[in-house]
Amino acid sequence: MDIVYQLVHGLSGLPAQESRLARFFLDNFAQIPEATMEELAAKAGVSPATLQHFARSIGCDDINDFIGQVRHQQQENNLQIPAAPMLGDAAWVDPGALKALALNAGIGSEILDRFSHSIGRENNGDILGQIRNRLNDFSQQESRVAQTILDDVSFAASATIDQLATAAGVSPATITRFARASGCDDIRDLRMKLAQASTPVVGGDMALPWREKLNKLQNALNSQFCELQPAVINQAVVRLKQAKAVHIFSASAADTPFASLLQYRLLTQGYPANICQDPALMSITASMLGAGQVLVIFAGSAPENALIAAAHQARRLGAEIIFIGRDSGSFIHSDDILLPLTEVRYGSLLIIDLLCEGIDS
Repeated sequence: MDIVYQLVHGLSGLPAQESRLARFFLDNFAQIPEATMEELAAKAGVSPATLQHFARSIGCDDINDFIGQVRHQQQENNLQIPAAPMLGDAAWVDPGALKALALNAGIGSEILDRFSHSIGRENNGDILGQIRNRLNDFSQQESRVAQTILDDVSFAASATIDQLATAAGVSPATITRFARASGCDDIRDLRMKLAQASTPVVGGDMALPWREKLNKLQNALNSQFCELQPAVINQAVVRLKQAKAVHIFSASAADTPFASLLQYRLLTQGYPANICQDPALMSITASMLGAGQVLVIFAGSAPENALIAAAHQARRLGAEIIFIGRDSGSFIHSDDILLPLTEVRYGSLLIIDLLCEGIDS
């Protein structure tokens, strides 16, 4: 058997994963006889079972027969190929170096993620953050699956494909498509990553009710951090530091404690800040704003018309807007800064901390 011919033929005649394996073996032909099956699997970023299947696909009895065929052909041809690093070594490249190589080659992050997955090096990003970031890219049915997962990660991490499909109101086939669209091999891979993402905090000797509350708090903060971009927080900090005055509007009574807390924190840091919670006074306050002033809006629910009108008026007069809320709708303009909330109470407190710590730094 001409094993090289079989490998070259496999580049175009085999499925995608096995075609990549054929390319891998051709590029590292000289090192194959010295490697064990486990070493080859690790370097190629596949399982030993996949190697066995590949060997049979190109006409060998098993992977040992394949290695023997390679060794035999090398001896026949007296190949003198200098040893070179195996492609699979990329799996141990420093993440920063791998990103730099991709940048120099003009490769986008999505392709880099797929490559990292193919060699067994997973993206270190949280699967929940990846799902949130791609909500707009999913189909309507896949978006329902995504929202079901985000609403109850613990359930999704342990549910069967039929249970998850029923909860999301979609077919089991949609669950499979969603798993692949999320960068997972299948539903088992998705469940494993969700379980890792929702691993509870170790509570030591903490009482069970407090441990459960701590886990819920951690999940809320994780969810909020995934929604916030450091660059956007920094932009908001710069606006607050440069503002002649800061005016804070609360959309409802539930938002007022957070508006008051931000006002207190700013005042203690030496930045003038006023608060307004009366819709009738918001229009009057907005009419006196202008360039160099910042309007911060807390809206845990959809803002009412009086607040929307006041914000539009302030924007027309040159004031800058920072919106902290859940439902911005068409309210936000391109020049505004949006800090989205996933959970009103803990999310608002976290954003206040991030803004005030940024001002202090």
